[in-house]
Amino acid sequence: MTAASETPRLSCEGVTVRFGGLVAVDQATVTVPPGQIAGLVGPNGAGKSTLFAVLSGLLKPSEGVVRIDGQDVTRERPQVRAKLGLARTFQHPELFAGLTVREHIVLAHRARHSPSRTWTDLLTMGSLRPQPKDERERVDGLVRLLGLEAVAQRPAVGLPLGTARLVELGRALATAPSVLLLDEPSSGLDTTETEQFEATLQRVVQERGTSILLVEHDVELVMRMCATVHVIDFGVMIAQGTPAQVQSDPKVRAAYLGEEIAPATPATPAKKARARAAAKSADAAETPAPTGTPALVVEDLCVRYGDAIGLSDLSFRLDEGRVLAVVGPNGAGKSTLARALSGLVRPASGRITYAGQDISSKHAHTIRKSGLIHLPEGRGVFRGLTVADNLRMAATGVGDRAARKAAVEKAYTLFPVLGERRKQMAGHLSGGEQQMLSLARALATSPSIIVADEMSLGLAPRLVDMVFDGLQQARADGVTVVLIEQFVHRALGFADDCLVLLHGRMAWQGAASEAGGDMLRHYLGEAVAVGA
Repeated sequence: MTAASETPRLSCEGVTVRFGGLVAVDQATVTVPPGQIAGLVGPNGAGKSTLFAVLSGLLKPSEGVVRIDGQDVTRERPQVRAKLGLARTFQHPELFAGLTVREHIVLAHRARHSPSRTWTDLLTMGSLRPQPKDERERVDGLVRLLGLEAVAQRPAVGLPLGTARLVELGRALATAPSVLLLDEPSSGLDTTETEQFEATLQRVVQERGTSILLVEHDVELVMRMCATVHVIDFGVMIAQGTPAQVQSDPKVRAAYLGEEIAPATPATPAKKARARAAAKSADAAETPAPTGTPALVVEDLCVRYGDAIGLSDLSFRLDEGRVLAVVGPNGAGKSTLARALSGLVRPASGRITYAGQDISSKHAHTIRKSGLIHLPEGRGVFRGLTVADNLRMAATGVGDRAARKAAVEKAYTLFPVLGERRKQMAGHLSGGEQQMLSLARALATSPSIIVADEMSLGLAPRLVDMVFDGLQQARADGVTVVLIEQFVHRALGFADDCLVLLHGRMAWQGAASEAGGDMLRHYLGEAVAVGA
């Protein structure tokens, strides 16, 4: 362990970022000690990316200070910070089509250590001067450290995503940084690739003493790797400490699950063993045989974005009139599932059956016309149209003129505030009112299935209540609902069934009433469930 008195490799104090009247980050403090991995986690929209941009120099804070090895770099550009020992990776690796894996690392090494040669080699294709011995030894050492010997002479483009991320890491390490910022490095990786990347990072810290700030949606990975974890929610640091301290903090549980959980009692060894056994049996348990009429059947669904895995071998059945809560950490594949069901992305394999028809290859507009309505994250309304015009447009496919008028009036009855603002531009509504309008537009089409993706995101509790009231009305009308929701306890209280996603795979499924005990384990790591 590093002495507390040592100067942090990277730190920020009192960082505040405002975008107009919106406070995206409020008085945030982060410390990355020498030779350690620190983690930065938080739910969707918590402010992680904004704070990451401040630390890397891409965004200037409204208040606060950023330091590298004690030196104030708050107003310095990214290039200056790089010279002082800061390097970063990006969530989506950008590799050069004409360079091999080794040449990527050589180029990064020369950009840091021999910048003049970078330009002369560009003009002469490197033909005038051989590679210096010290450069060759450093690059070869990095290739071995990252386990890239077998692909070192291969073109970097076209490699598996896990290998591409190691090449991205190699480019950052070639600049000999003292502190490294990693932006969602496990995104899109399968379990084997994630384990390989994790082992590589551990070697980097042990052999090079590099400090790392890990910004990651896989909270369990962060809890395994990091000595210190910082948790941000709605722009505010709500907890920081060891993984054990963070996992047991009620504020962290509330941030991830939407409701504070009673403090856990100390766990005995026997209790821990029982908890592990119960968790394994819950994961292995077969879902009870369905008894109703299927509205939606998903079989072995796989979705890929290039080399990145969105969903893998996902299967479930949802009966008519029931509500399915789909929950899981950031990046688990929830929104990918919504897009696949609505036809916005095509499955790589598998089958989606809706009302007895295979819709796996159907276009999104065809699926919508058939009655499966997707309410996307981000409030799907026409901002340049009035409330009334939004509703009238949504109801164009509903029967005759009288039926269309009735559908619009039903929306005003369900959400009276929309009736009061029927002549107002949708873009001038509050966030909660836009969500109500989005839901009202869906209900105006008399859907049979609604796929609601994070409708409560960024809303005040009172407005969340109104959105759920609308969903309850849809349920009362016999609409089947797939509910993707960040407030887990609210979703479980509303739903009949629950599906937990993790790394694009099903981690758990069953009755929503039985899901509570497994939620913390999948969000914050098995240690939480064991201690609960």
